[in-house]
Amino acid sequence: MFSALLLHAGRLLRLPALLSLTLLLLLGCRAQDTEANATSSDEDRSYQVGAPVSDSTVAAIVTSEYGSDTLTAEEFRQQLSFILQRYPQIQMNPALMPEVHKSIIEDFIVRHVVDGEIARQGIQADPAAVEQELEQIRARFPSPEAFQEALTQDGLTEDSLRGMIAQMVRQRTFREQIESRATPPTDDEVEQFRQQQAEEVHVQHILFRLAPNASEEEAAAVKARAQAVLDSIRSGADFAEMARRHSEDGSAQEGGDLGFIRRGETVEPFEEAAFALRDSGDVTTEPVRTRFGYHLIRLLERRQGTPMDAAEAREQLLQERKQEAVQHLLEELLAKATVRINPALVQAQL
Repeated sequence: MFSALLLHAGRLLRLPALLSLTLLLLLGCRAQDTEANATSSDEDRSYQVGAPVSDSTVAAIVTSEYGSDTLTAEEFRQQLSFILQRYPQIQMNPALMPEVHKSIIEDFIVRHVVDGEIARQGIQADPAAVEQELEQIRARFPSPEAFQEALTQDGLTEDSLRGMIAQMVRQRTFREQIESRATPPTDDEVEQFRQQQAEEVHVQHILFRLAPNASEEEAAAVKARAQAVLDSIRSGADFAEMARRHSEDGSAQEGGDLGFIRRGETVEPFEEAAFALRDSGDVTTEPVRTRFGYHLIRLLERRQGTPMDAAEAREQLLQERKQEAVQHLLEELLAKATVRINPALVQAQL
């Protein structure tokens, strides 16, 4: 959850490596290209939103007890361009763009509060770690001349790059301090986790797309369409046929068949609804809303797969707890921040 240096097309780019969980969610689809199968979502951020910004050279301004930071319009466009180049599938679905804009703004706010807290705590970067990172970057270039050329193209000097790396190291140190607070799981917790993660459900779904920034009226209209199809299924219509006719994702041609899924492979509301179905043929009692729209979900079968290795389960559970510790502190820090955006440039529902 912390910014870093990226190497892209042989050039040094001053862009955040952090793509917020929101953006990762949008891109974390399985091979079937179905939006039901994304990584679990994060909750809405706890920052405050202030009055709009009208300055055309500014994308956003964030203020907090740590001071004030500005994301310029040029920086915003640069980050957006990088994301679109790296993930060209976003351009195929314009409905995702508001979430991408939101991700850039949220990452900007995260960096502000994290860097502010790092400064407040006086966390320092280990000089040896900084030099090691710098050497690793140098080694990626075919010659010292190519490295210097890349620095010049990005308007950097070796000292300014070293300063950026030092901040990255401070961020990493800060994250590690937070993660160290996570409580290791007990043997019983590990075994329970292994059995739970081994459970699999084979489901079909029908997706009715809804943009993340849709109005209440739009949401109501889409939900009504989903409910109408659900009523038809309850009256005897074939689920697979309804999926082929109405579903708006890549699984439609397969009758909405998503295959077997395990916990952690889908967004949380979808997972909860799917695993709550008990018997083969059961369908969700109402449309299930996720950030992708409304879903109708039908259980085909359940099975208990092979439990993961105990050591792997322990490590995964510990990593989840570390992430929870980071997320909890991050929410506390974000609650101190107020962001103002330029709505003429940033198309995001904050």
